[in-house]
Parts: sequence; structure tokens; C-alpha cells
Amino acid sequence: MNAASLLALSIALLAQTLNPSPRELVNAARPLVPAEIAAVLTASRQAIDGKACRLSYGPGGPGPEVLMRSDGRPRYMRLASGVNINRFSTSASSNNTTRRQETQTHDDLINLIDYTGRPARRCDGSVEPGELVIEYEHRRSTNAWTAKARARTLMEVGAPIFDALAGVTRVESGERKQIGGRWARAFRAPWTLPSGAQPGGPLPAGATQTLWIDVESLLPLRWGVSLPAAPEHGTPPIPDYGLSFTYDASIDVRPPDGVAPPDCIG
Repeated sequence: MNAASLLALSIALLAQTLNPSPRELVNAARPLVPAEIAAVLTASRQAIDGKACRLSYGPGGPGPEVLMRSDGRPRYMRLASGVNINRFSTSASSNNTTRRQETQTHDDLINLIDYTGRPARRCDGSVEPGELVIEYEHRRSTNAWTAKARARTLMEVGAPIFDALAGVTRVESGERKQIGGRWARAFRAPWTLPSGAQPGGPLPAGATQTLWIDVESLLPLRWGVSLPAAPEHGTPPIPDYGLSFTYDASIDVRPPDGVAPPDCIG
């Protein structure tokens, strides 16, 4: 090897040392500094952009279906649920008393949420803080879709997951371990209840949330909350309660055909 080639190789090796790739960073045995964490999260957002996945409590289980976009948030999300409807009626009996009767029916719902990426605004022209969201709903009882516009809130499904991936929640790097047979790196932050949530009581000190990122693909694999034991309340520790990402290219998440969405909040 001549001197010029040796110099070029030395410069390339030095550049790799000074500017490690996100994959090298996520595999590093040491804790990462904030700029390195930001680089890993940026690469993870690039990796998940345009991919469809299902968020489920168990790997491969049922749950919301999501098509992701490049900022670490959903573009579309589809949820299936059911609702019980109680109806009350009154009738007069032969002895002039009134009898109250309750009947209950069940309806199956599909909600398709379109996170438009556009600023929200009201139909009178005034500005509404936040992102414009179009929410489509299908009811089995009517076999019809409806659509309404609203602003994105802090209580969106999966909001803490996407806040961590988007870099809104400040995280620190943690250990590596296997998640569903794949090696992943932990990115951890304190866990507090979202604003507006109805707590069942104060959270124990030391509650954390963790986003696990695949060290090879850089895709998010799991997000979970860990709670320490609270002996004063008689509750055991909860080591990991959260959602797994199941990637599935066959998932087709998009708004229904033939439904004109509103472009402003009424």
C-alpha cells in the first residue's frame, strides 16, 4: 500500500471514529450523549417512515394499526372497538304505576384517524392550536361512514410512544437486551401520567417509560412502562407494561373511499 492510500485509509478510519453511524451508536457499550441519542432517534424515524405496523400488548396480537410518517408520528391509525348502548323506556301498568325498562344493544365501531400534518383551524377562519385531525367512524348498525375534524390532543392513542420517538420526550440511553428474539437498546425517561388523565392514585417514585430500538434495523420494537413496588399500597412491581410493534406490509391503513373529509373544525 502506497503512502497516499495509507493516508486515505487512515482518514476514513478516523472519520468513522469521530462520526460513528447511528447503528454503531445504538450498539455502543457506553451511555450515549444527547447529540448521539438524537442521531439514533433521527435514524429510527427514517427507518420507520412509510412502514405499517400493529401496536399490541403481546407480540403479534391485535391492536391499533398504524402507518407511520417521517417525524415519528402516525400518518393514519385504525382502531376497532365496540360500544354498548343503553336505552330506557317507561310504560304505564294497569294499576296506574309507571314501569321503567332498560334495554341494551351493542354496536361495532371502526375509527380511522388521519393525522394530516396541517395546522388546525376553525371554519370561521380562526386558528386552533395543534395539528388538524380527520376522524372517520364506521358503525355496523348503520353500515355508514361519518367524518369530523378536530385538533390533535395530548390524549391521542399511543401519544407517549410517539413523543419519545419524535424526540419531544427527553430520553437517556440504557442497556441492551433481547426483545422478541432481537437485540434492542433501551431509551428511558421518567414516566408521568399525561395531562388530563384520570389517575387511580399517585404513581410510585421511580416510574419509568422505555422505548426499545432494534440495534440492526433501528426500528422501534417495544414501548413499556415500569413501576416499582409500592408496599404502602400493597402493590407489587410492574416490570414492563406496554405495547409491541409488529411490522406487517400487508396492513392497508387509509381513509375510506367516497367520504368527503371536512377541512376545518365546525
